[in-house]
Amino acid sequence: MNLDGRMRIDKSKIKHGIAMLPPEPTIYSNWCDLAEDYGFEMIWIPDSQSLYRELYVSAAICSYSTKKINFGPCVTNPVTRHPAVAASGMSTLNELSGGRAVFGIATGDSALLNLGLRPSLVEELRNYIISFRELTENGSTVFKGNSSTLSWNKRKVPVYMAAEGIKTLRLAGEVADGVIIGTGFIPEMVADSLGWIEEGARKSGRKLEDLDLWWIVKVNVNEDGKKAKKEIRMALAGSANHAFRFTKEHKHIPTEFLNPIKELEKKYLHAEHEMIDKRSNADLVDDLGLREYLLERFAVAGTPLECQQRLHELEEMGVQHLRITAHVPDRPLFIKNWSEKVRGIPKK
Repeated sequence: MNLDGRMRIDKSKIKHGIAMLPPEPTIYSNWCDLAEDYGFEMIWIPDSQSLYRELYVSAAICSYSTKKINFGPCVTNPVTRHPAVAASGMSTLNELSGGRAVFGIATGDSALLNLGLRPSLVEELRNYIISFRELTENGSTVFKGNSSTLSWNKRKVPVYMAAEGIKTLRLAGEVADGVIIGTGFIPEMVADSLGWIEEGARKSGRKLEDLDLWWIVKVNVNEDGKKAKKEIRMALAGSANHAFRFTKEHKHIPTEFLNPIKELEKKYLHAEHEMIDKRSNADLVDDLGLREYLLERFAVAGTPLECQQRLHELEEMGVQHLRITAHVPDRPLFIKNWSEKVRGIPKK
């Protein structure tokens, strides 16, 4: 027991990367510096031009504000940025940071839906990733029948692909250096996800261990555990809307939650995607009776002890790296509390 009477739990060995919606540049710079000082292993930056500040500017701020931590988009898409634009931008960031930049990409969500555009097809994403690689490593490619070049760079930028369905998880295993997994944390879903990634990895002559795997999780910690869970309802809605959007098959959704999830998808406001000052999506979670299910599937939230216990459960499922998202009013306080009270890591 600890001196305060709580059960002592050994530290989890899971690595933590943090996704942060960039605020005003000076504040964002301070956040990035603080995350590095508290031992986070990655900073992920969203790309949704209608909702958040510009990805590449924010990534440059992150680079200048940190010294060792890796960083990159989580995630961009194949539609709003041509692969030559992305290759030049990421190569510049990689040069600027001394090789710390990684390229996160997926089929697209709020960045496209808020423009009235559709997410990319899996084959379109494959072609995009291949062209991005050819540009950054060889300097030339053919994309959609047209030639493109990148004349000044020949340095690899690791590709991390976000995935939630069978096809995208297999593709990520086949073509990416890392996978950002959004399927949630029930044992059978974790096992299936790893299996599909491994199938893809074998197609390119690799093993599962050759890939850097990060699991998306919505988190919050507070001595008032109920408050911690309530504060991230909008993030839970975002996870459900995204993870279940194309198909419900093979996703291990309990029958009693199928219709509520379909209703959430119908009513979800992409213009308020994971915005802490909006309530519409957050209220859907409670109105449809989904809060407890979505917390169990997509979150680590509650008191410090509850969070520690849940992290150990995830570790036992085979989860090694977490891409955490905490959409809370006071980000520096969250970084401090999560690091000190949950991970047991003091500020450097």
